[in-house]
Amino acid sequence: MTDKKNKENEPPKARMARIRLNTGAWSPLVDMIDVFPGHRGSSRDGELELYDAPIGIRFEVEEAKKSEPLLEAQEEWEGRHVSPLYIWQKDGRYHLLYDCEGGQAYAVSEDAYHWTRHHLNEVEFNGSKENNLTASPSKGATGVFEDPSAPAAERYKAMGGRMYWCDPAIAKEIEGDEAGRRLKAEQDEEGYSGPRAELWGRMTAWTSADCIHWTPLEKPLAERPVNGGIAARYDEHHDNYFAYIQLMGYPSEVADLEGIGVNRLEQGMQIRTIGFTRTKDFRTWPAPKLVLHPDSYDDPDISFYGANYFPYPGRDDLHGMLVPVYHQIASTIDGQIAFSRDGLYWTRPERRPVLPLGKEGDGDEGSAHYWRSGIVELPDGHWACPYTGASKIHDFPADKESMLFPQRRTGQIRWALWRPHRFCGLRAQNEGRFTLPSHYRVHDELRLNYRCEPGGWIQVELLKKVPSLMFPDTDPMPGFTFADCDRLIGNSEDQVVTWKGRSDISAAGEAVGVRIKMFGAKLFAYRV
Repeated sequence: MTDKKNKENEPPKARMARIRLNTGAWSPLVDMIDVFPGHRGSSRDGELELYDAPIGIRFEVEEAKKSEPLLEAQEEWEGRHVSPLYIWQKDGRYHLLYDCEGGQAYAVSEDAYHWTRHHLNEVEFNGSKENNLTASPSKGATGVFEDPSAPAAERYKAMGGRMYWCDPAIAKEIEGDEAGRRLKAEQDEEGYSGPRAELWGRMTAWTSADCIHWTPLEKPLAERPVNGGIAARYDEHHDNYFAYIQLMGYPSEVADLEGIGVNRLEQGMQIRTIGFTRTKDFRTWPAPKLVLHPDSYDDPDISFYGANYFPYPGRDDLHGMLVPVYHQIASTIDGQIAFSRDGLYWTRPERRPVLPLGKEGDGDEGSAHYWRSGIVELPDGHWACPYTGASKIHDFPADKESMLFPQRRTGQIRWALWRPHRFCGLRAQNEGRFTLPSHYRVHDELRLNYRCEPGGWIQVELLKKVPSLMFPDTDPMPGFTFADCDRLIGNSEDQVVTWKGRSDISAAGEAVGVRIKMFGAKLFAYRV
């Protein structure tokens, strides 16, 4: 009883300050977390005024620059299709594992733009081993990742799936054209009671020491169909594995992500959507939980054809996802982008592609399809994602190819390129302004990544902290006002903000608020 009374008499703990934690890394402007919503409140004169409201700005994604083709299907064994599976760096060079019609192949590059197909002399194709095909491929893999927690023999892991027609009465795979005959009979014959065909499948995996030669796991990861790409990783913060994967009509088995009430959403899902699953044991995976799907702001005919997850560079609290978008009426694929603060709740700044289709004859006018293994930071500073370009749409009668696509090119691999932190930004077409929430200050300078249009500019002023609802009428710090700020113009990925030539902001103390005013400009990221 004494302990209980003592606790009751203790003073309440001080409320934690509502100040954004800050690691000192670059903070990209990708969602409303970094935009203070403003106040209407009483001025010092007792008038109702508007303070720190975001006005004249909007989020705008940045369209990728496309490289020239890194590889085009030109070798006999490649047929008319090439697609990237994994790129990694070793011994000062870039290495590429890619799929083609003849199997899996390997190429190397010094600069990530010019690639060489060295003959491996491992696989015979049309009577010759002079090719770059690998002898033990991960056939059917759609996602590869490096696992730093694994023994050397399993350093690299690949995941994929296999779907097949099965006789549900005897749980046996149906061979040849028999499944087609059963499906047609079931459709054509009223009251059909004959043998049926159901689509079954399994989730499969491979391991490798060098990312070139693969060993399949004896048992499947799950006895469920898997369609489209898998983006998987090892999570060093939680010592487990996670994956983003298409839903295939099975109820979620990720126990710690249960919602409220009875959840029937994943079961029977008809459109392609993105689910999340995780496991401690790489060899056993639960069915995924839905985390991203087309919504009411999207065109009604789209679905998500897999996911390319990437940890945001330099951050452990921000995540990105390049989303292949399948337009089911046009039968084309382009790419959007999404962001998340925890990997579970995702937002898309805009519903337009950051990787659009090319024009006729470019080679990616039918499909511009991301891979599933993140992004690569290139020697020239670009952040890049390889993608497969195709002149053809996704579905068409095979015998009509030359007629439908007279300017078709063979399949190609290109880079989708962005400058650092420039996936998305806040843009003011005319004059706009907004305020960043109060942040703990790590650096003695404020740096911005921005681009101004001709005649455009950015100005900044600092506050000891962002105004509160009770006291919205707050002056900026003396010497750090808009009037004192040296206007930022042009285009810079790392510009120090100055006020009459002064850049040291340590006078702000441990936390600082930032007001931004701009005209004809786009702000991508800040560091404070």
